Amino acid sequence: MLETNREHCRLTEQAYQLLKAAITSGGLQPKDRLYEIALAKQFHMSRTPIREAIQRLASEGMAEVRPDGVYVSAFSVEDIQNIEQVNRALQCLMVQLAAAKGTSDDLAQLETSMARMEACSTRHDVEGWIGSDQELHCRLLQMAGNPWLAKMLLQMKALIARVRNIALADPQRMEQSTAEHRTVVNAIQRHDPDGAQRAMHDHLLSAEQIVSGILQNVAAPLRGYRF
Repeated sequence: MLETNREHCRLTEQAYQLLKAAITSGGLQPKDRLYEIALAKQFHMSRTPIREAIQRLASEGMAEVRPDGVYVSAFSVEDIQNIEQVNRALQCLMVQLAAAKGTSDDLAQLETSMARMEACSTRHDVEGWIGSDQELHCRLLQMAGNPWLAKMLLQMKALIARVRNIALADPQRMEQSTAEHRTVVNAIQRHDPDGAQRAMHDHLLSAEQIVSGILQNVAAPLRGYRF
C-alpha cells in the first residue's frame, strides 16, 4: 500500500510538472481548455494524476475552473502588475534574509553565479544569462533559509514565467539588469539587509516598468488580449 501511494504521488507530481512546463513555455496557451482524457493520452498516464495536477494548478492560479471545464488562466495587464507587486515584496524579503544569514561559503558561491551572469552579459549570451539569473536567485533562496518563502516564490515564478523575459526585448536591459544584480550581491556580501532590500526593490521595479510599458502599449490596444 505504501509503495502504491508513493507511485501515485510520483505520477501526480510528474503530471503537475509537465502541465506547468507546458503552460509557462506557451505550449498551452491562456484560455486553452484542459481536457483530462487528451492530456492523459499525451503524457501516457491515467486520468487520475492529470486530474489532481489540474486541481493543484487551479489552486495556484495557473488554471481556472469554469462551469463548463478547466482552462489555462488568462491574465490581464493589471493581473501581471499585481503579481509582480507581490513577487517584489517576497524577493526583497529573500535578499534581506540572505544578507543576514549568508556564510562565507554562501557568499563565494553567490559571487561565482554573479561572475557567470556578468560574463554572459559581456558576450550578449541571452540564453546563458537567463540560466545564470535563475541560478543566482536559487542561491539567494537557499541562503534565505525559509521554506515557506521558497514555496511562495516558486508559485510567483510560475505565474510570471509567461512574461518574465519581455524586458530583455530592450537591447540595453541585459547590461542594466546585470549591474542591478551586482548592486544586490554587493550589499549581501557586506551583510547589509536594508541595502540589499533597497537594491532588489529598485531592480525589480525597473524591470516591471519596462514589462508594463510593453504590455500596455502592445497588448492593451488588442481588445480582449490576455496573457
